Amino acid sequence: MNRERELKYAAQSSEPPRLPHGWSLGPERSVAEIVDTYLDHAATLITRGWALRRRETVGAPTRYTLKRNAQQVGAFHQRDEIEQASDQIPAEIVHEIGAQLASELHEVVTMRQRRRSWPLQLNGSVVADLTTDEIRSGNAQWTELEVEFVPSVSDADAKEMATDLQAFFAGDETLTPSRQSKLQAAIAAL
Repeated sequence: MNRERELKYAAQSSEPPRLPHGWSLGPERSVAEIVDTYLDHAATLITRGWALRRRETVGAPTRYTLKRNAQQVGAFHQRDEIEQASDQIPAEIVHEIGAQLASELHEVVTMRQRRRSWPLQLNGSVVADLTTDEIRSGNAQWTELEVEFVPSVSDADAKEMATDLQAFFAGDETLTPSRQSKLQAAIAAL
């Protein structure tokens, strides 16, 4: 299980924001076309505060991610994740949610994303991935900016860097701290 630590913002464009002194972007990676489908049954996972996502990305294997134990302070979000590449729900995730529930899952919401991404560096060292996602779900469209800290960054360092970036981004009128997950935003748009 991994701990995801990220800053999440509603953004007005898919262009990367201005960064504070000492921060820089590496070369932009190829644009990814992503289809995320969230699965549940009778809101069982959602009620627990969990989310199960199937991600299909052009040119990459299908991945399943179970997200849970989410915490948020301002734009800084943390949660536990189990993520594996598989054509079906991986056994580790089935074990966590239970075989009965796994057999009853159905699609709750699907969203399509166009993702741009860059390595984010602090004083020349990669500490995070900066992504911008143009998201469509049903008739709703929105853009998000995320700064996801790489696993090699300690929790304490991630919190410190997140605090510094939040303070800097507070002066950027094109960014608003996200108060909800993409799943919550997509459900709200139904």
